[in-house]
Amino acid sequence: MLSILAADETSGVPENPILPATYELFWGAIAFAILYLLIRYVLLPPVQRVMNDREATIQADLDAADAAKAKMASADSELADQLAGVRAEAASIIEAARGEAEAERERLIGRAEREVTAMQEVTDSELAREREEALSSLRPQVAQLAVGAASRIVNRQISVDDALPVINRQLDNPN
Repeated sequence: MLSILAADETSGVPENPILPATYELFWGAIAFAILYLLIRYVLLPPVQRVMNDREATIQADLDAADAAKAKMASADSELADQLAGVRAEAASIIEAARGEAEAERERLIGRAEREVTAMQEVTDSELAREREEALSSLRPQVAQLAVGAASRIVNRQISVDDALPVINRQLDNPN
């Protein structure tokens, strides 16, 4: 190292330790040129090709995503249109079912009212028949009681056969 710092014996000027020698500059330039050419023409083209392929793939994927978004938007609008149609159809079906249910309800109410009326008529006729049977079975007893009561009131004996037409008339016409 001391020799580097020492002055050059031939020139008398000390050597600069930072500056390379001329032959090192020449071989450095040749190595740099070879490395540059190697990188530029051998190593860089495949890397650029991969980058270009990757960029094309990404762009194709972005285009496919945009197309899928557009297709999805059209499918959404088509689905909304179909859903609106289905809702309208469902509303009409519900209205038709309500109309049918109302008609069936009216029909059932009418039938029930007719059955109730028929039952009332049957019940009224049975009640009238039962009343007549009760009156006919009670007539002799009522006649006996009425004749007995009348005989006591007037203090004389009244026969049931004599009083029977009057009693029957009163029982037949209660007013």
